[in-house]
Amino acid sequence: IAYNAGPSVENFIRSGAVVLLAFQRTTRMLRSIAVSAVLATTASALPNYHGCTSALAKSFKYCDSTLSHAERVESLLGQLTLEEKAGLISPDPILGNPCFAHIRAVPTADLPEYGWLVEVNTGVASSCIGPNQCATTYSGPTGLAAAFNRSMWAKKGEVLSTEMRAFSNANWYRTGRPPTKSQPTVGVELIGTSAFGPNLNMIRDPRYGRNSELPGEDPYLTGEYGVAMVSAMQATDANGHPRVNAFLKHFDAYSTETNRMHSDFNITMFDFMDTYLPQYKKVFTVAKAAGAMCSYTAENGVPSCTNGWLLNDVLRKQWGREDAHITTDCGAVRNTMGPPLNLKTPEEAAAATINGGTDLEMGTTIWNSSLLSAVTKGLVTEATITTAARRSLLSRMTQGDFDPVNSVAWASIGKEVINSTEHQAAAYDAALQSMVLLRNTGVLPLKAGSKIAVVGPGAIAQQGLVGPYFGDSICYAPHEFITNRTYECIPTVGSQIDEANVGGSTVIRPGVNVTGSNTSWVAAALAAVDAAEVVVLAVGLDHTVEHEGVDVANLSLPGLQESFAEQVLGKGKPTVLVLMGNDGTGIDRLVSRSAAIVRAFYPATHGSKALASLLFGTENRWGKLPVTMYPEGYVEQLPQMGAHTGTAYAMSHAPGRSYRYYTGTPLFQFGEGLSLTTFSLACTPAVLRTLNSANQMIDVTCTVTNTGAIVGDEVVFVYHAVGDSIRQQASKLHPVPLKQLVEFSRVGGLEPQASTTTSFSLNASTALSLTTADGTSKVYPGDHTLIFSTGVPGVPDVIHHVTV
Repeated sequence: IAYNAGPSVENFIRSGAVVLLAFQRTTRMLRSIAVSAVLATTASALPNYHGCTSALAKSFKYCDSTLSHAERVESLLGQLTLEEKAGLISPDPILGNPCFAHIRAVPTADLPEYGWLVEVNTGVASSCIGPNQCATTYSGPTGLAAAFNRSMWAKKGEVLSTEMRAFSNANWYRTGRPPTKSQPTVGVELIGTSAFGPNLNMIRDPRYGRNSELPGEDPYLTGEYGVAMVSAMQATDANGHPRVNAFLKHFDAYSTETNRMHSDFNITMFDFMDTYLPQYKKVFTVAKAAGAMCSYTAENGVPSCTNGWLLNDVLRKQWGREDAHITTDCGAVRNTMGPPLNLKTPEEAAAATINGGTDLEMGTTIWNSSLLSAVTKGLVTEATITTAARRSLLSRMTQGDFDPVNSVAWASIGKEVINSTEHQAAAYDAALQSMVLLRNTGVLPLKAGSKIAVVGPGAIAQQGLVGPYFGDSICYAPHEFITNRTYECIPTVGSQIDEANVGGSTVIRPGVNVTGSNTSWVAAALAAVDAAEVVVLAVGLDHTVEHEGVDVANLSLPGLQESFAEQVLGKGKPTVLVLMGNDGTGIDRLVSRSAAIVRAFYPATHGSKALASLLFGTENRWGKLPVTMYPEGYVEQLPQMGAHTGTAYAMSHAPGRSYRYYTGTPLFQFGEGLSLTTFSLACTPAVLRTLNSANQMIDVTCTVTNTGAIVGDEVVFVYHAVGDSIRQQASKLHPVPLKQLVEFSRVGGLEPQASTTTSFSLNASTALSLTTADGTSKVYPGDHTLIFSTGVPGVPDVIHHVTV
């Protein structure tokens, strides 16, 4: 999201709505006084933006909860002017930052104003209510995806949506500034129940600056993550109100920050349907996500927010989601006045986006100032504006904003749930499953009572542990705003290792910073290594390097980290390499000299404690890689980030992207991950079961046995690969993946020498299918292979052949 101030009020006045604007200003002033009074109380009877409480509002049918949502919305739309309908779908610049999309009220119907944008990718974007009452913060999505645990993803959706309702019920706000008597609403971003997240884009390139917002590189994994999280977020009460409405990000094919506002990439129908759309289709059709934020990316010359094929033909017609509510990313309307469209006027920009299927503008106020003149010029019809307003109102209607508050079960959720003991436990449980053990020569588990040196910038990181869009505030401090967040409440890796090292000595020395050339701390860190029996070396990236708006240059560790790491490893002490962040994974020269390697990603507020528990073996709940770790030279074979080549988004173009198409040798492969114990895997022969003429099921039951001495978790993957004859035939027509994930199951808490079973029922029409050149799916007749794997090197996969 790009934050921009937007046009001035004078631009709005020039649109010809002088009288209406003056009336609305007066009404907003009166409403502000009322809102201020509500915010001043310790417990309001009404959540933020709740309507249908006045006699005026109740005189309208939209407040009649005995009617259907559609009837209520149509009744209201029939009584609104064109100007009022346009005001429902574009930010009012008077109310504050247009990126928040603060929509003005409709005084004639006493319809409340509304603020749309509250991110929930990792935590609810909010200020802290008080000490120990900041939004619960989860590990970054890539780490969570490493768990391959649907129930944990669902718990995340439940926790975040419950807290969002609690913030809204408490009349709370995002960090920006708190309400005051003189300005109770202007610039205050009150929290509603429109939740923006999860982000379901693909980790297509390891240099992408926003990879840390994403679950992984596989569309099946990402789709399952999205379904679990969104289904929990949108769980309904007895009257059908969702806990929140979930909006997916960023629809579609967004994985480049370089020139992102005007990026344009050639994407084939094959790549759309094989990589960039399947996860969205699943979450829209299975979990029924309320809507999505369209991306900055232009596909084949058409920006996503103007792309009628994407938003209307695919989403609304092919997938049957006519009700799906689409918002722009911030500034996307203005972007159309540059490449690739180069539209000349604001009216043309407004027309291109709303006609293309977008329903709500964010970040700019071009619709606010130019939609009416676009209608006058014949570029937009009133019917199109009505359709967009209808979807916006329906979204608010389903949330229960216009129903009696006692009919919305979620309206009773109190602020005591925010960062509650239960929610902290859930976030800690997630952190335990979000790290991946990639190498262990026997140094792990660490022994309490040892002499341990914890070195590297990750040893003392606090802010650097937290992933993106974690919430506007994370540690309570009076008068904290988004520009002066504090992170002192987050335990460091060094402090938690010290706490776990009972009876031993722990020396914590960072050695170097994440970036920069300061060497003044190196000597002290190396001296600590000399005195230690074992070393924990925590290096990697943080959000000063990889973040929205930039891509990273390469896979190298930034600053002096790699040279420092080599100095540490050169001491010959048993060293546990802990790799923080998402990018910066080109550790080729460090792998063989490290006694153990852990991918920690962004483990967040509970991550240091979880990491210490895993390293010392008091917990053994490791995850598996949801991404491929490429050798450092891999990116030299790829187009530059932002390069508008015909191959940048072609997944199969040499050397290939993701485990499905990469033909080289990775440092560590997708799905790889170890445990502190060992497991064996055995599976029954595949049994084909016919459901009907169109569906044949493949049933397999696998037995997982803990053959080691420590209780632990394991993951079983099911991959599909076609036989040689099919590959030879199909590859002449379209790309064919080396293999692709079709199912997975996590087995938790298996005791030493114990066994358990996990069963798979695969629909042959989907599990054995390939994507063809025109984007359709096809099961080729011939030999197919199902691969059952734990992702542990040295543990044989179970191979089943199925003939169709």
